[in-house]
Amino acid sequence: MGRLYFLMLLLFSFASCKNKKGNELDDSQNAIAKAGEESLHRDELYNATSLGLEDKDSLSLKQKLIEHWAKEALFYQEAKTKLYESELSIEKQVEAYRKELINFIYQSKIIEANLDTTIDIAEISDYYNQHRDNFILKENIVKVNYIKVPLKAPPIEKIKRLVVSVNPADVNQLKAMCAQHAENYFLNDSTWLFMDEIRREIPALKDQPDVSMYVGRVVQYSDDSYFYFLKIKDVKVKNALSPLNFEKQNIKKFIVNGRKTALINQYKQILLEKAKANKSFVVY
Repeated sequence: MGRLYFLMLLLFSFASCKNKKGNELDDSQNAIAKAGEESLHRDELYNATSLGLEDKDSLSLKQKLIEHWAKEALFYQEAKTKLYESELSIEKQVEAYRKELINFIYQSKIIEANLDTTIDIAEISDYYNQHRDNFILKENIVKVNYIKVPLKAPPIEKIKRLVVSVNPADVNQLKAMCAQHAENYFLNDSTWLFMDEIRREIPALKDQPDVSMYVGRVVQYSDDSYFYFLKIKDVKVKNALSPLNFEKQNIKKFIVNGRKTALINQYKQILLEKAKANKSFVVY
């Protein structure tokens, strides 16, 4: 189906260009189909598709392509009779789009060659402090220690003992075991997660309200397949200021986008100043 769609587009684009030039080919000798005022020619079909004449599947595909061409041609012809003259005058719109597309391609090349994407933590912190109103939480977020381990995992009993230990050596051992056996886990104290994500992970919490997710709460239980452990380390509620490390990636994107805009504006200003200097820009 993907190949057929591509061939249809290719065929119609090719045939339309020919017909808009006034049917450059001799209709009486070369036309294989006619739809209203437009004709489709044999070489247009075969050059566009490389179809053979004898192959049964190719003949079936040829018929589909011809019918698609006819539907598009007839639709186009009716559109020309139903639209206002102002709606048919699309040259300005096409030229405007062409300029935008060319500018976009050139801007991308300038940005790729010149943009500095190095961003240090001080710049991220400054941006955060200057735009605090833009970093208000729309959802509750939490820091957690969380693991989900299959009950069939060989070290499951040891994992159950390690999750309640505060010994740094035990914590490191737990992380190593989770990396090997857990289906999912979060043991990074700096990582903020959406509260709803945690609730979806643990069936027992699925229908519990947000107020049940308080700092210090521990959930530890098993179902038929998994052992779950959750300890809530911190909570930030909706409409509060979002933490800096939760917004770090977003801030990097904002800074880079700002640099892109500044770079292009600076480049355009240089072009304007050059044009003024060499008199190629004149205001009458």
